[in-house]
Amino acid sequence: MKDYEAISETVFHYFEGYQKKDRKLLERAFAVDVANMIGYWKNDKGELELFTIPYKELIERWIDPEFVPQEFGDGNIISIHIFSDVGATVVFDCGGKYLDTFQMVKLDGCWKIANKFFVDQ
Repeated sequence: MKDYEAISETVFHYFEGYQKKDRKLLERAFAVDVANMIGYWKNDKGELELFTIPYKELIERWIDPEFVPQEFGDGNIISIHIFSDVGATVVFDCGGKYLDTFQMVKLDGCWKIANKFFVDQ
């Protein structure tokens, strides 16, 4: 599989895994032991607030039976930039709700999300 296709597939494993609360898809998407999410989301006052959490912890929250995933509609990859044989960046429109950027790493021949930075739209 070509790198662009493999990267795209990884991003959509995340997007689908989140919506379906599917641990296997989420773990296929992330370099779980090192991946982090950081970004700005709107607090109760509508102000942007910086937030960060390791994906190891976040996946546990997302698959919890009590957790209700946000509905995003369609996700769309805006750009993929492969800058080395083991590194890439992706810009992703998460259904118009968030604009995500992913730092991707290639581990054991598979593309994984190492970090995500997002901005609440």
